[in-house]
Amino acid sequence: MLDMHTLSRNQATSIIQLLDLFPVVVILGARQVGKSTLSQMVLPNAKMFDLERESDFLRVDSEPELLFNEVDLPIIIDEAQKSTRLFEALRVYIDANREQKGQFLLSGSSSAELLNNISESLAGRCAIVELNGFSWNEALEKKQSDFYRLLGKPIDQILLSKTSTIQRQLLELCLFGSYPEPYLERENKLFYQEWMSAYIQLYVERDIRALFPTLNLDAFKRFIRMISFSTGEIINYAKFSRSLDVSQPTIKRYFEIIEGTFLWRKLPSYSKNSKKRVIKMSKGHLRDTGIVNYLLNIGDVDTLKSHPQFGQIWESFIAEQIIVGLKSCLIKFEAYHYRTSNHSEIDLIIEGDFGVIPIEIKASTTTNKKQLFALEAFIEEHNCEYGILVNNGFEIYSLSKKIIQVPAIFLV
Repeated sequence: MLDMHTLSRNQATSIIQLLDLFPVVVILGARQVGKSTLSQMVLPNAKMFDLERESDFLRVDSEPELLFNEVDLPIIIDEAQKSTRLFEALRVYIDANREQKGQFLLSGSSSAELLNNISESLAGRCAIVELNGFSWNEALEKKQSDFYRLLGKPIDQILLSKTSTIQRQLLELCLFGSYPEPYLERENKLFYQEWMSAYIQLYVERDIRALFPTLNLDAFKRFIRMISFSTGEIINYAKFSRSLDVSQPTIKRYFEIIEGTFLWRKLPSYSKNSKKRVIKMSKGHLRDTGIVNYLLNIGDVDTLKSHPQFGQIWESFIAEQIIVGLKSCLIKFEAYHYRTSNHSEIDLIIEGDFGVIPIEIKASTTTNKKQLFALEAFIEEHNCEYGILVNNGFEIYSLSKKIIQVPAIFLV
């Protein structure tokens, strides 16, 4: 059985690099994605304070300045957002020792609180790394694919990519999701089901209740279940409002909450330099397909493949992996979706220093010419170097002069 405490994580190298450049590095992410474990992997000899432990919280929050002078640096502080006094004390201490890098490694689950404290006290003094659950290569104990570093490079370089991954492995990853503990224990179905049930319950009953004490938790629970049916879709606030019998501003607030707590990924509409009428509503997906499948009662690969929502689930699965893969390489980019009023659609648009790359995602193994129309039109209108079709084929090759097929197994 694999052990999450010894499994290599893609972002470990990036965090080490950033600790050489900044006094503070902050790891943000949902609960149970492995932030504490990764922190200890990166700084195995550092003293760690977990602010969910009362004794650690009291020591850090009561006299943080005293702590900094008593304990050898670097220091790891987990769930840092819980201390109201920590960040101001960090600012003062860091400014007095500005040339010293890698002094503190912080982590936290609530981005809204942490980002507010960072912007007020640590702006310019820290780097932020977002940690998700297992990337595919981490789960399969493989070296990360070259695909993410080749984006924007000439097509012929991507054509040389190799893989040893089989499709069944990806389907299992899509089924069970990326949270380390349940994925590693996936063969124990009872444990897996109980873990997912407890995670969702604790997310609502503990985290959301603590962060938003006036929120209607019953309506929010129903909202969480409803979004499992809407992953990969345009966000229609009116539909949610009618179904849950709450106002549209409340629904928008719910989406802000699940995005801010790393459960949901919002993809804005790409409307730059377009001559067509673009639908400007955002699209989104639950970041972890294991949660989607749990909420939809999908318990095995065969049920997943035959489920009416498999196309949407697979699209979300692929899009999230590409986004996470690029972030783990410290590549700066923005992610969008694209849809016009005549239903011409592209699932994922990536824009960065490498240019604009449209990516269409299909669950099928083959693609006919008609399915390339939207990609070809977008490439021509926006003068892109090329576009990518990700499907379940078995080899990389050019579908046209400016469109390349990259099967999902090559993204590992």
